[in-house]
Amino acid sequence: MGTAVSETERVIIFIDGGFIRKIYQELFGSDAIEYQNLVQGLVGLYDSLPGYSFRANLIRAYYYDAIPSKQDPKYASQIKYIKSVTQAFYCTVVLGRLIKSSKGKYRQKGVDILLTIDALSKAYQNQYDVALFLIGDRDFVPLVNAVKNSGKKAYGFYHGEQDTSGVFKTKVPPVLCRAFDLRIGLTKKNLENWRRK
Repeated sequence: MGTAVSETERVIIFIDGGFIRKIYQELFGSDAIEYQNLVQGLVGLYDSLPGYSFRANLIRAYYYDAIPSKQDPKYASQIKYIKSVTQAFYCTVVLGRLIKSSKGKYRQKGVDILLTIDALSKAYQNQYDVALFLIGDRDFVPLVNAVKNSGKKAYGFYHGEQDTSGVFKTKVPPVLCRAFDLRIGLTKKNLENWRRK
């Protein structure tokens, strides 16, 4: 008698680079992430969801970030970092701009809209069944709702830890967490496994 074969769902992962890098900086003091391990880890968590019979057919992972202009002192290090992301299989990098304010602080421009356009256009082009989001900004709530309205599933990964009462605590806005069809918690141990050694 043969083994039952699980059905597959076409999956695309959408990663807000600034969001995941900030988490790693806060937890480990470094954003040295092995993106191949991160992508495989996210797929592995999807595949091991309790009571879930589907398995992921990974179409592609999209990583969104921003880099400064070539004249900026940070340009060389940012380009090096982005090249490390492109080493991950099935991972495409999409770049916005990094703008330096008069106070010397950097902020991204265009990244959220690039992610939004891709997630929605690929939904309506029927390129995936499930969008796996690694995002943390409440501004993405309309995007998550629009993906669901297109007939696709929207699952969210977010970092947090269980408190002593067993409740999973996170800094991700509750309104964003509630918008996802399914929420998948990432612990510090998960993230540790995906660090670049």
